[in-house]
Amino acid sequence: MNGSIVSSCLEASLQGQAIVNEHGEFLFVNTAFCEQLGYTKEEIQLLNIDSFFIYKDHLDRQSPNETLLKKGRKNCQIEKLVLHGKGYLQTILFTVTDVSIEGEICFHFQLDRLMVMGKEGETSLLETSLRNRDEVRLPKKILDGIKDAIITIRLDGQFLYVNEEAERMLNMSWKELQRSDFWESIKQDKKETLTKQLYQLLVGEEYTQVEYFHEHHEQWFDVRAYRSDEQVTMYFINITERKKMEKELRIKEENYRSLVENTPETIMVHDGVKLIYVNPAGEELFGFIHPQKLIGLKLNSLLSNYDRARVREDSRLLLLGKISVANTIYCLQLEQGKTLEVEATTTVIKFRGRSAFRTILKDISERKKVDDIIRKSDKLSVVAQLAAGVAHEIRNPLTTVKGFLQLFQKEQQYNPFYINLVMEELERVEAIIYEYLTLAKPNFDNQLEELDILNLVNQILTLTKTQSNMNNVTLEFEYEQVPFIYGLEKQLKQVFINLIRNSIEAIGENGKITIRILNHPDNQICIQVEDNGCGIPKERIERLGEPFYSTKEKGTGLGLMVCYKIIEHHNGVFNIYSEEGKGTKMEIILPAQLEIKKNEMLPL
Repeated sequence: MNGSIVSSCLEASLQGQAIVNEHGEFLFVNTAFCEQLGYTKEEIQLLNIDSFFIYKDHLDRQSPNETLLKKGRKNCQIEKLVLHGKGYLQTILFTVTDVSIEGEICFHFQLDRLMVMGKEGETSLLETSLRNRDEVRLPKKILDGIKDAIITIRLDGQFLYVNEEAERMLNMSWKELQRSDFWESIKQDKKETLTKQLYQLLVGEEYTQVEYFHEHHEQWFDVRAYRSDEQVTMYFINITERKKMEKELRIKEENYRSLVENTPETIMVHDGVKLIYVNPAGEELFGFIHPQKLIGLKLNSLLSNYDRARVREDSRLLLLGKISVANTIYCLQLEQGKTLEVEATTTVIKFRGRSAFRTILKDISERKKVDDIIRKSDKLSVVAQLAAGVAHEIRNPLTTVKGFLQLFQKEQQYNPFYINLVMEELERVEAIIYEYLTLAKPNFDNQLEELDILNLVNQILTLTKTQSNMNNVTLEFEYEQVPFIYGLEKQLKQVFINLIRNSIEAIGENGKITIRILNHPDNQICIQVEDNGCGIPKERIERLGEPFYSTKEKGTGLGLMVCYKIIEHHNGVFNIYSEEGKGTKMEIILPAQLEIKKNEMLPL
């Protein structure tokens, strides 16, 4: 039979007819079904069959569709308490039939209204008072089982019906309520919150809702009142526990807000790109003429290129869970050209349901002043120590040179073998002096160039191939296609040559060194030099880069210190990871061409 004919037949029925799927979603509903439940077709088709039912308690609510939508049902009658679209309750008898076909599971509902009759020749008080409203005739057993107070009155205040919960709330029996007036009973509402809202129903409103505090019972109620003809039905939903929880949450929020807003340290929340929140101490620290300009302000406008790179890297490590706290010192660029050096402690938090970063800033200007005083007082001793170190490094080869020259002077002739030794020692002196000068001012050539890092590393591998072959060290090169960078070719070559030579000397013979060039997040590139040597103890890694501190027997420590300074000058990040017995990985992260301009290099 044509499906449209079946639909037309169901639509013409005077009984409510509906078809739902296995999830209770409406596939078809006729006009009679909508009228008897008090909803339009459009409203019903957006709802689930279960959304109409009123459950007496939590157990009754468990797995509701399990009893209604059961496969194989034929003309099964189920009685349910239903909330009518106009706000009152009614009991409905549903006839449920499984009409699934061709693998599509669906159920047919036929709707019948229930009548509640008393003994022969006798009608209940509820039926008498609401005889023109048979749809609200509810079995007393069901209404008394509901945990919310239900009250029905006439407009003049006469009680027509109350359930047992309402009797407990009003602290009166049904017989006493019959002799009482509802409007008199609510005069204890001193603030007249409930009274004012209910009076709206007397002047023609059909629905009102208000939260009401019952002082005698010290309980909060969500009161929902519906008017129909000359009657008013009210539902008092106890929300005391909810109000207590709201109060506790509000107190906690106020305490937290007070703690954050009154702390002397700056607390700001950002998403890694822009500011989301800044406390009053932060507004004072930033010194903006209009503090509201801080919210939404981009972090890039507050940081230098070098600090931006560190922020991006710290954010990445925090989100990946590799670190839990990031501690860094930044130089903030404020309004009117002012700068401010701060110590930043950043952690990941949940803010408004999303991952964000909380950064605590501490102004270290005063501490820097104290540090400067201490630094000036120690300056002579530091210079003396540095000079002593240079003198010590140069004195040994000079002693050798002087001895051979004295020997040549005495014998009035020279041995070619000794000449080679003298030249080697002089070359060592020259190397020490070169490193010392580079440390003092590494940027001899400030003309920045567009560099192809792949080509540059290939050149360095060619230069170091001889040394690696002499030590039986295997060099492996892995790379990805990466963008160009702006930099100083000579300086970067010096860095990579130093790192590769350090690795060759660290692993000795039959070792392996892997050089990688990789794309890095946020338009950056990563160059890694990894060896399988003996590794470096953790406590020694922290001191790498200090002058005259080296893990090599004849090392000066100046080479690695120069590397740190060159990478910093290129707005990059230099990391060293090592584990004893497993090798060392040195990692350099540099901004790509898109992230750096020629005039934005850090000054030296």
